[in-house]
Amino acid sequence: MDTIDRILILMENHQMKQADLARVAGARSSSVSDWFNRKSSSYTKYLDKIAKHFGVTVDYLMTGKTNTDETPYYINDDAREIAEELAQNPNLHILFDTARGVSAEDLQFVIDMVKRLKQDSE
Repeated sequence: MDTIDRILILMENHQMKQADLARVAGARSSSVSDWFNRKSSSYTKYLDKIAKHFGVTVDYLMTGKTNTDETPYYINDDAREIAEELAQNPNLHILFDTARGVSAEDLQFVIDMVKRLKQDSE
């Protein structure tokens, strides 16, 4: 995965189009198109603005790594993995949001139903 792949994922998570990214970065739409078609690497001069917009660091955009000297944002690896899945899968995000405020009994019913659906598909 490279910088463009990470930007594409962030755009998808924020339901952004190339024209939206062009506005955020202050670049021409045709330039953004060239970035995603791997015809240009001029995106590097816009990484500060792009990172700021998405709330990530330039280092993250370039390497996919976060600063390990900082206190971890998530309390454990499981929480981080779940948060990443929620961010990358809009349907899981909807399911999670919908489950908030549901009674424990109703939530257990849905969990059991999903487990049965999963078993049927295996």
